[in-house]
Amino acid sequence: MTFLQPAILWALSLVALPLVIHLINQRRFQSVEWAAMMFLRSARALSRGYTRLRRWLIMLLRMAAVAAAVVAVSRPLSQGWLAAAGGDRGGTAIVLVDRSPSMAQASGPGGESKLDTARRQLAASLESLGVGRTILIDSVSYRPVELDSPRAILQATEAEPAAAAADLPRLMQAACEWLSESQGEAATIWICSDQRANDWKTADPAWEPIRETLAKLPQTVRLTLLGYPQPAEENLSVRVVDPVLEPRGNAWQLVMDVEVRRAAAGRPLRVPVGIELGRARSTVEVDLAGAEAILPRHAIPIDADVLATSGDPSQARGFGRVSIPADENPADNEFYFAFGVPPVRRSVVVADDAQARRVLGLVAGIPPDRLLRAAGDAVTAEAFAATPLDDVAVVLWQSAVPEGPAAEALMKFVDRGGEVIFLPPDAASNARFGGLGWGAWSEHSPPVRPASWRTEEGLLAGTRSGDPLPVGELEIRRSRAIEGEGTPLAVLPDGSPLVVRATGRGGVHFLATTPSSRDSDLAANGVVLYAIVQRAIDVGVAAVATARQADAGASGRGGAAAASDSFDWRQVDGPPSPSTEAGFHAGVYVTGEGVARDSAARDSAARGGLIAVNRPAAEDAADVVADRQVDAIFEGLRFTRFERKAGDRNGIVEEVWRLFLTAVLVALVVEGLLCLPSRTRPAVVARPAGVVA
Repeated sequence: MTFLQPAILWALSLVALPLVIHLINQRRFQSVEWAAMMFLRSARALSRGYTRLRRWLIMLLRMAAVAAAVVAVSRPLSQGWLAAAGGDRGGTAIVLVDRSPSMAQASGPGGESKLDTARRQLAASLESLGVGRTILIDSVSYRPVELDSPRAILQATEAEPAAAAADLPRLMQAACEWLSESQGEAATIWICSDQRANDWKTADPAWEPIRETLAKLPQTVRLTLLGYPQPAEENLSVRVVDPVLEPRGNAWQLVMDVEVRRAAAGRPLRVPVGIELGRARSTVEVDLAGAEAILPRHAIPIDADVLATSGDPSQARGFGRVSIPADENPADNEFYFAFGVPPVRRSVVVADDAQARRVLGLVAGIPPDRLLRAAGDAVTAEAFAATPLDDVAVVLWQSAVPEGPAAEALMKFVDRGGEVIFLPPDAASNARFGGLGWGAWSEHSPPVRPASWRTEEGLLAGTRSGDPLPVGELEIRRSRAIEGEGTPLAVLPDGSPLVVRATGRGGVHFLATTPSSRDSDLAANGVVLYAIVQRAIDVGVAAVATARQADAGASGRGGAAAASDSFDWRQVDGPPSPSTEAGFHAGVYVTGEGVARDSAARDSAARGGLIAVNRPAAEDAADVVADRQVDAIFEGLRFTRFERKAGDRNGIVEEVWRLFLTAVLVALVVEGLLCLPSRTRPAVVARPAGVVA
């Protein structure tokens, strides 16, 4: 417990005053033996135990009354119900703010959000505690910012809502770094979060070193979680998937999937979804029976005035948004989209083996949809450095790992968003690319099948319907070891990797075998190879597309945060957001010169690329980290957790002196009752029979 006037607590020594007075009073009387009183003492012997107990109770109540009066005058603070307060008076408060879209959930439509409630409660509590310094670390910049006062949290731009997901391990790492540099300054880490599983990442290996760092710090560090885990059962969210511009006679039509979701299945609903394209407005009804409803391939005719072109029909593109009626969380009621004519799915094949070159060119040259266009070139490793790669989506490399000018050209290609898949050559090679290289060949007789592969992400992920790729049906007759640091996506029975993604280079993959019949049946069983190549092309095409979707805050290749570091962004649709956080707020942006919302926007969009930024899909899920998992994360540390709700008007830290004054009154009343003299009963005299009074 913390006190606003801790100096007064020295007066607690007055608790001994009733005991001292009692001892002094005992010395005022001397005991004298008197024979006539012996009979009275014997008569009162039965009641002596009760009398002594009552005297001790009276003594304890008087002492408790004095102690409660002193504590009340010292103005005690309570965090929750008489819990230990979250820091020492005058210390440092490090505030970690989760700005993710789920924190915009309110107590009701138009009510106060979880984030606003957390900011209000935290500002008031830190003021009451009288902290010396307030350090704010948010889930967008992850940089410590010192505030003038706790009240500044209410106006800080760094504590405003954003569309990006939070990364709690990264927030804690930033706090640990600041504490390590603060030269032993005692502090309390306040974590404001709604405990969403995608934000906390409980399986992240970074949590272990975080615990070790906090435990080894020389200063006192407390952790307090201000949690708002309550889900909104009736909250709805809307999302657009795969907006594609397709020709329709001499005009265009936009085809897209519209998804409406809620936290849990409930009563059937008919949800009106508004669609805006330029000045055009339309509404479509979506029937929601379970937890999710999809309106597949919804087609909208496109007028020429909503498209931005540079005179080339292949450059036609535009943007818009979908929305649903207001509910508990306004952050997921809108979704922005950008669309354009899909670019040519261009590939480059570099292969020493003729059969591998033919198979790779075939799987790369067949687009997954008849409306998509594909083109490919086969070049030698020597001629690769001079090959134009501006509009290439993927490079399939079955030759010695490139060095010199070829490696430099390939690295620039990867850095701007292209994808490269390396397949093993027969020739020996010691070179590495993206930290990976080739080892020795291994023969497998009989052929082996992949033992495991990652189905949740990457080139081998399951299909949209949830079905896994038939990776386990592949037969591998010969494979080459993959050396270096990377993430295995598929593993053979002996533990050697079949597919590896380079660490730090998301666009670089190594495949340990080739589609040649002597090495595997990748060509005969072409589903897996086709999926790998086409998925790589999908990622690479996004980097050269004139319009694309991006997750807010995603720092990987193609992510909004990474792109905003490389381009000058201008917002053309969506709520106004700080220019320094362009990749972290929902809206439509154009790379290049500043634009307006009229024809100038279309002209500027024709010169640059359109990027629609939205919340990540994981933010629409309602999975909450259990309390036991949070306790396990901070096991061994000074950790306190408090659960609150959006719109909660109660404070986190409150003065509880009234409680102690009540205790004083109760103690005095009970003490007075115990001091009351006992009622004496009238004596009953026995009379002989027949005697009349």
